[in-house]
Amino acid sequence: MPPQFSLSDRMRYLLWYLVFFYGISITFSIDVTKHPGWLLLEHKRCGNSNTDRIIGGKNASLGAYPWLARIGYGKPGSTDELSYRCGGTLINRLYVVTAAHCVENLPDDFIVRGIRLGEHNTLTNPDCAREYCAEPVQDFIPKSIISHKDYNKPPFKHDIAIIRLNQPAVYNEFVKPICMMSGELMRKSFIGEIAEVAGWGIYDINNPKSSIILQTLKLPVLEMGRCIKSFKSFTELSGQQQMCAGGVVGEDSCGGDSGGPLMKVQSLNGPPRYYFIGIVSFGAKACGSFTTPAIYSKVAAYIPWILQNISP
Repeated sequence: MPPQFSLSDRMRYLLWYLVFFYGISITFSIDVTKHPGWLLLEHKRCGNSNTDRIIGGKNASLGAYPWLARIGYGKPGSTDELSYRCGGTLINRLYVVTAAHCVENLPDDFIVRGIRLGEHNTLTNPDCAREYCAEPVQDFIPKSIISHKDYNKPPFKHDIAIIRLNQPAVYNEFVKPICMMSGELMRKSFIGEIAEVAGWGIYDINNPKSSIILQTLKLPVLEMGRCIKSFKSFTELSGQQQMCAGGVVGEDSCGGDSGGPLMKVQSLNGPPRYYFIGIVSFGAKACGSFTTPAIYSKVAAYIPWILQNISP
């Protein structure tokens, strides 16, 4: 039975709302697990990859990132096949987090019409590897879409949105949520560490076509000063709400990866699991061609916002 919010829960919710808008830095020092919305997330089955363990990426193993979502677009009322152009991250049975630019300011004849979970090879359903087959993909219709109210103020700041599915996802080995950070992970910068990104975007700078098979790539998290220098003529960046990663020639997130997750395996009160640390936002137009890193929305800065915008 879904949790019901009591009066005290609602008062605590209001306090969180005020704290969030008072200052992002404060949210890193408070306990997100006390927010009523924390009860709506999955904390036991999250972040487990069904594998042994992008430009310049490699094929991901079947079931490697079961929280990966694909966002499909089409004309309103059309029955044409959807065009999948962005990624997203499943955080519980009903919600997918993505970039705001994936759902805002779309062409007049384009809307978000579908969300797909459990994808690996875009040409097959179900997907199979070594005589082992995954469950069929799960398709959904967006019931509601909420973008951050300050998105694009300045350009690409607060690049985050949340999509509620029209029905709950069915968890299996190929569809399950990623873990959300709390405690010490909220305060980590991850600078100097290696994170992972995955998606079906352009994977060869010399052949600009989207990948058929899910691609994965490991990228270094860099000092924000590196990105500020690279994009100073383009927009104003903030180390509080954004992350800088990449900067390796031939290896980058790219078109079609937008909205997907930047992930990191961490141990927090349990075995190592994947945690959601960033959202693919933007980078150089010729992604992977130079040492220009890419920008990711910093998930730790927006966990209170996410919790405020999900419901049972």
